[in-house]
Amino acid sequence: MIRDKVFKTLLHSHSGYKILYTGQELEAGYKPDCVLVKDSDYIILESEGATNRKVYVGGMVKAAHFLQNDRSGKLIFVLSPTKNTKSETIARHLKPYLNWLDGKTNLRDVYVIDDDKYYSEANLIALDGSDFQASAFKV
Repeated sequence: MIRDKVFKTLLHSHSGYKILYTGQELEAGYKPDCVLVKDSDYIILESEGATNRKVYVGGMVKAAHFLQNDRSGKLIFVLSPTKNTKSETIARHLKPYLNWLDGKTNLRDVYVIDDDKYYSEANLIALDGSDFQASAFKV
């Protein structure tokens, strides 16, 4: 599991994007772990070790609320899998809620990836790379 404090110090990368916030308030009541930005397009990253599926639905709704009007983007959950909480399962669980949000937000995509596939010995995979696409589950 990537500790929250460590996750916020990592150099998350996607071509053309820069780190905007790491744990600061993005809007009232919403403090995602890391936010990348390019113009008005955002990549929101959340490191989660929770086993309660409501946490993931809530995180997605908060991202969807923020990504309105001229702001668009995607959300990435970096998950520490447990016996009963797997990335693929969380992605499947989120699908009906993302479908419900369609047309109400500019949240384009949601991904869930295991922390050990995203981060290993201080090395991160690029969010726009083929390793990310091969390892992450798209909701």
